[in-house]
Amino acid sequence: MSYNLRQYSDEVWDRFFDFVFPCDEKLTRQEVQAELQRQGIDARPAIARVREALEARRAREALTFARESRSDLLTKAKNVSAPVGQALRETLRQIISRLSGSEQAAYFHKLERAASEDDMQSLLEDLHRLDAISKDGQDAGKSAK
Repeated sequence: MSYNLRQYSDEVWDRFFDFVFPCDEKLTRQEVQAELQRQGIDARPAIARVREALEARRAREALTFARESRSDLLTKAKNVSAPVGQALRETLRQIISRLSGSEQAAYFHKLERAASEDDMQSLLEDLHRLDAISKDGQDAGKSAK
């Protein structure tokens, strides 16, 4: 069951709480719990709904941030241009040699299968874009801490 907590304005909620709790006494947490128990009110479902609403809001904020970050990264990746040189294949070998494991093996395999200058240029651009994206991701992780 889903409740729309924003169905009513803050003023309506204020009037409701004034009606339910007509006094301005400072009650302790234990006193409030005792009064709720005395009246047979189980506040756990309401508390669970509030927590659920807060979690949903945090999730929406995280999704919005992720979408904005992705958009920024894609824009930066499109703006990265690969250097052009005479020894393109050698440049690719040097860049790929800095990688490790299966990633390195996959890129060496792609380099071996590159049949034309355009294939190698495309591979070089991909490597530079991935490098730029990974650097931006690391910088964002450092700034978030």
